[in-house]
Amino acid sequence: MANPQHTVVLEGLEPDGRSDYTIDATGQIDMVDGMLDGVNVSRDSDAPVTGSTTEGTVWAGADGYRVHGAIKSIDIENPSHVQLRVNKMSAPVPPVGEECQVTIRMESVDFISGQGAGEGALELTIESDVHGEQSATESVRLPTGSSQNIAQSIESFQVPVGRSLTKQLTTKVTEREVPSDWFTGNDDYGESTTDIVLQCGEPKTVSQEVTISSDQGNPGKVRVNYTIGDLSR
Repeated sequence: MANPQHTVVLEGLEPDGRSDYTIDATGQIDMVDGMLDGVNVSRDSDAPVTGSTTEGTVWAGADGYRVHGAIKSIDIENPSHVQLRVNKMSAPVPPVGEECQVTIRMESVDFISGQGAGEGALELTIESDVHGEQSATESVRLPTGSSQNIAQSIESFQVPVGRSLTKQLTTKVTEREVPSDWFTGNDDYGESTTDIVLQCGEPKTVSQEVTISSDQGNPGKVRVNYTIGDLSR
């Protein structure tokens, strides 16, 4: 079961100020016996809990609950006889020193646009560079309108749970010209840089679009896709 999200304390203000109440929530309700939000609460037999709804009576003492999910309603018969406290609980703090391994992986490349009539396919060299860390280079042949899987890991980092690490990622793309392709001229080049955030949890996709310059005045464009996250999940 997930951690409770709210606490509810109903404290009777007068010894003879009896009041019935009903709490309705979207999740499980747990009655507490002991200290809750600085108030000594007791588990009473007259306050049965059934799933996400509880009914009870409070007068001289206090009743307290931990609520999973959202609180839909709290109905109090005599509000002037009851001090109501509702608090939202803080997210649990992960254990000190707990970490996960976050990997940056060059996943695939997509053809967006070519450079002209002489381009049957793009002959590419893609270099992915994590600034101050590792880099990886991959050569691919990318026919018009196609995508190419790569799945090459670049670097992994240990990241504390609940925190994040920011790195800069630069993608450099060179289009290599084959000797017989005289129409297209010299090798063309483009690059793109972005900040990436590394944190524990489900892997996410980050894409960089790179415009490839051309001495013919008709630049091409590709999209390089990365998976970033804990790939051991």
